[in-house]
Amino acid sequence: MDFSVPPVTVQVRDNATLSTLGVIDDFVSLTITPRFNSVGAYVLTISAASPKAVLLVPGNGLVIKRGAAVLMSGPIREPNWSLSQQDGGTGVLTVNGVDDMAVLAGATCWPKPTADEAHQTDPVYKISAVVAETAMRTLVNLNIGPGALTARKVANLTLATDGGRGASVTKQVNQFDNLLTTLQDIAKTAGLGFRVTQVGSSLQFQVYEPADRSGAARFSFALGNLSGSSYTVTAPTCTKAIVVAGGTDSARVVKVYTRPDTAYPGPLIEQFVDQTSVDSTSADRDAQMDQAADEALTSGAAQGNLTMTPIDTPRLQFGVDYTVGDIVSCQVRDDFYADVVREVGITFDSQNGYVAQAVIGSPDSMDNHDVLARQFQYIARIFTRLRRLETRKAA
Repeated sequence: MDFSVPPVTVQVRDNATLSTLGVIDDFVSLTITPRFNSVGAYVLTISAASPKAVLLVPGNGLVIKRGAAVLMSGPIREPNWSLSQQDGGTGVLTVNGVDDMAVLAGATCWPKPTADEAHQTDPVYKISAVVAETAMRTLVNLNIGPGALTARKVANLTLATDGGRGASVTKQVNQFDNLLTTLQDIAKTAGLGFRVTQVGSSLQFQVYEPADRSGAARFSFALGNLSGSSYTVTAPTCTKAIVVAGGTDSARVVKVYTRPDTAYPGPLIEQFVDQTSVDSTSADRDAQMDQAADEALTSGAAQGNLTMTPIDTPRLQFGVDYTVGDIVSCQVRDDFYADVVREVGITFDSQNGYVAQAVIGSPDSMDNHDVLARQFQYIARIFTRLRRLETRKAA
């Protein structure tokens, strides 16, 4: 396939003003990896002798389009120069960057976001009985958005209109929890997607419901739009959540929630869910415990993971007919497996043209096969427990 049709346009922007500085039309290769509800990445390679190379520096960013669709936008992080005999001594510049979701990954949730650091008197930030989308927008708005303190506000960040999506949420956010992780927890149980992307001269935080395109976006070898696939299933890690509230300044309350998986018969898998920072006498105690249990059971459910290499056809093209966050279907043996497109690795180069590899299902199922990922998850749980201990002491 000729990767220039639909055309791929790489614009360089000034991150401060989001204005266009130029167009990179002579790159050697470009790989982008958009991810559902997470930070995507890109790698661009260009001759160091190119007159456009001077634009590819930190402080600038890229806006990558295929046709009219924006595939990714985000800041440049790491430009790397190299020389070799193969490039005739002119050198190669490789630029690594991330998408605009990075503004969420780099922020924390302050317990009292309307106050400066000298007046953080609240031990937690509380979300009380609001729909998931509203809760997510409020977290972004007060911590880094238009409603944030000037010192914390991300320039040019706006919020899309609140569509009132998702079920009601009641939970406590521990002091200085990561903003992206908190949004991921809420979105996962609510079945929502979110992203930050450049719209005109601003960055916009958007919440949406994944579009179900599983009827139209179908992949199989018989349909001629699939060149390879692999499917794995990871067993559940939590089918019984033991949620504990109170115990410090109020009486301890324990509630047990079960969500058995019929595909994995046998003893239930218990997991302790620490909500001891929740006052057990509060009127919304049960709602907070319910939310915590739902998050633990959803994260701990059995996960299916499908990696496929789709082939663009005139009737079905990535970035035109489906994108990251959409629900598509792919044939696995005799049946079609439908789930969210979690990640797509897309490569454009002059030799191989356009190649895309999509991941459908949960990223957790991939992480569970990786020892280092499991170690990071374990460390993250330790830090979460430590923050809760600090919260109780502060209270």
